[in-house]
Amino acid sequence: MSEKLFTSQRSFTASAKVELADGQLRSNLSRATHTIREKRATVVSELPNWESLRDKAAYIKDYTLANLDSLIAELETSVTQKGGQVHFAHDNKEANEIVSQLVKQTGATSVVKVKSMTTAEIDLNAALQQIGVASYETDLAELIVQLDNDLPSHILVPAIHKNRSQIREIFLNNMGGSGVPAPKNLSNDPKDLAAAARTHLRDRFLKSTVGISGANFLIAESGSVVVVESEGNGRMCLTLPETLISVVGIEKLLPDWNSLSVFLQLLPRSSTGERMNPYTSIFSGVSPGDGPSNFHLVLLDNGRTRALRDPVGRQALRCIRCSACLNVCPVYERVGGHAYGSPYPGPIGAVLLPQLRSGNWGALERSLPYASTLCGACYEVCPVKIEIPKLLVELRSQVVNKKQNEHLIDPEITSMWFVKTIFASTTVFQLVIAAAQLPSRLLKLKRIRHLPPPLNRWTDARDLRLPSGTSFRDWLKTRHPESIDNSFNFPTERRRSRVFSASIIPHLLGLKQIKTTVVSPLKGKPAVLKAISDSYSAHESLRGASLTSTFVSENEDKAKDDLVTLFKSRLIDYKANVYETSAPSLSQTIAETISQRKSTSVVVPSDLPASWYQDFQATIVSDSKHLTVKELDNTSSALTGCALAIAETGTIVLDSGPTQGRRVISLIPDHHIVVIDEDQIVQNVDRAIKLLDSSRPQTWISGPSATSDIELQRVEGVHGPRQLDVVIVRHPEANLE
Repeated sequence: MSEKLFTSQRSFTASAKVELADGQLRSNLSRATHTIREKRATVVSELPNWESLRDKAAYIKDYTLANLDSLIAELETSVTQKGGQVHFAHDNKEANEIVSQLVKQTGATSVVKVKSMTTAEIDLNAALQQIGVASYETDLAELIVQLDNDLPSHILVPAIHKNRSQIREIFLNNMGGSGVPAPKNLSNDPKDLAAAARTHLRDRFLKSTVGISGANFLIAESGSVVVVESEGNGRMCLTLPETLISVVGIEKLLPDWNSLSVFLQLLPRSSTGERMNPYTSIFSGVSPGDGPSNFHLVLLDNGRTRALRDPVGRQALRCIRCSACLNVCPVYERVGGHAYGSPYPGPIGAVLLPQLRSGNWGALERSLPYASTLCGACYEVCPVKIEIPKLLVELRSQVVNKKQNEHLIDPEITSMWFVKTIFASTTVFQLVIAAAQLPSRLLKLKRIRHLPPPLNRWTDARDLRLPSGTSFRDWLKTRHPESIDNSFNFPTERRRSRVFSASIIPHLLGLKQIKTTVVSPLKGKPAVLKAISDSYSAHESLRGASLTSTFVSENEDKAKDDLVTLFKSRLIDYKANVYETSAPSLSQTIAETISQRKSTSVVVPSDLPASWYQDFQATIVSDSKHLTVKELDNTSSALTGCALAIAETGTIVLDSGPTQGRRVISLIPDHHIVVIDEDQIVQNVDRAIKLLDSSRPQTWISGPSATSDIELQRVEGVHGPRQLDVVIVRHPEANLE
């Protein structure tokens, strides 16, 4: 099956006309966008410091862009020291060549992929197909789109334009051609559809030797790669293959580990409307015996450093791909994502694509800045405060300038020339006003219903009202002759507009002014990256300042009982099962959960205390590097401890430390039991980040794996464990419920 590609041959306007004819699309979009924005509003309202977080995120991103050259060099050093390899790609061609060569070296004929905007941007699937390598999308929505040889239409839910009946037909007709077929009696219930996808992909996960991903964030200080997801397919691709290749845009960098706390509070709430997404995977390079043995990080430029040269447009590179702007945009809600002609739809796509392709604009890029009402809703919800309406206006001016420079005969430019000529002369202006009043005065007409081409494009859709026979100035002179002489003589100070400067934000945060540096296109090692322009004063820079200590809140922890209560309520929201017990009763409590699940075998870390499972009737399987993935797949349950837990978001963090074992054991079995001591529960993400070791591979778990990709109906247990049981060990003085 050939990979379908986005095309830039048509303008947004031409594509939008096609999409507007799809009634099912508009219905799906309206329901989905309204549902997501309502969920977002609910969880955002829980954080009293939301606006402060937005300010901090924007500032961290600007700091990163200002120091991109040195941060890339720091990232390369960190990744290399931890056993990974870093590659630099100037454009999509170089990136595809690098990835293709890396896959060839493994001898693999197929790869499994995590949902990635960056790999879609460079058309990686098509490039791999040309060398005989099949790319299998593993995200449920991306799988739906790929099986139907379609294109994604939303950043968060790519198959938003498909309903459950359409998805059922796609699975029945196409699944067998690329793996395990769908059951013949498959219904259109989202649970059954998700189960079919799980079965279809499970065998492929277990056999694949190469995984490809993008990343949500890269941490320069620690070399960490951060991947946020819901279904567990990301964990499968990041953990099981022998070789992992991550293709990431250079703008995804964050300076240090503490910066991540800001974005892990903003991203889930802005994208899925959740306090925390089900899974966040964090790793640095290679961890022997735990995950891939070969890791390659491909850093992609592809127009990003060119965008940095634009002092207005560079803020588009703050984008964290949350899709919040899509869900509030009245234009996107009606036309969907395909009209935008790239993997980046909606308001952010309308500004990002022209920025990345600056200097090489076609019909699509010239039309995208006009794909907006400029209502400003996108800016209000953007977690990193990208002034999208301002960027759209700036890009529109660039479109006009290009037309003028190319001496194109354009109706808009011609019309503006006439307007300029009219307003430049009082005499001409008065004559035009008088001429415009003639139809009303002589013919008593109030509107024109039909005009000849090309002006009929207006009157075909609406009436054209004519100017009144009396101008406002004449009307005012008749009614209030005493005011006409002074009506336009306002004091100078009243005419002045107050302009809010973005430079006030650093002062509000108590930080220094940013020195913004633009780097040249990546070629070879980051040591050759050089600053080429500064938009702020040359002697002021945030580099070396204590940046992130300002960003970590110092909230006092709640009382221990309150933390446990909050943590339990969040877990229950995620459909996890929660139990409280004491240390002497721990084994019995766990044994009861095992019995309830009818588990016949349980895998445990090799260092797990035997007292935790002394009452088990099930077979105990001790984890080791010799335990294969297929053996794990035949194991019913997994029992682990954890590094810590976060009450505010209901999140459990594993870091392969004591009582936790390898990352894979909490991923493959259908049932996961986690034991948490009450002292391991911290209040919020800020506190967790301060306590965690960034060098360790981490898995953040917030409930069972889940998806809402089929008509936004939540389904638990897609690719990760279907059930999550949490056992909280209370101390003797605690009041157990």
